[in-house]
Amino acid sequence: MTKKLDDLPKSEDTEYWGEDAEKYISKALPIPICKTHGKKNWKDHVGYEDNRDGTASCKFCGWGFRIPGYMRVHNEKVFDLRDR
Repeated sequence: MTKKLDDLPKSEDTEYWGEDAEKYISKALPIPICKTHGKKNWKDHVGYEDNRDGTASCKFCGWGFRIPGYMRVHNEKVFDLRDR
């Protein structure tokens, strides 16, 4: 049986964290990606690098993905080996 831990108190809670605690507020920022790859046309994009760890990423914007076993990155392009 697993027990869910309680959430930590907010950073403003000086009783828990103390008076000298740093306040850290984070906001998720959108990551800009190239306009040449999206949900439908990501396989047409040229500019991918094989990271040699089972992933590939765009050399221009850093967007990345896992490379399935049936795909390869060659000459900066993704190829689906099932299409042959």
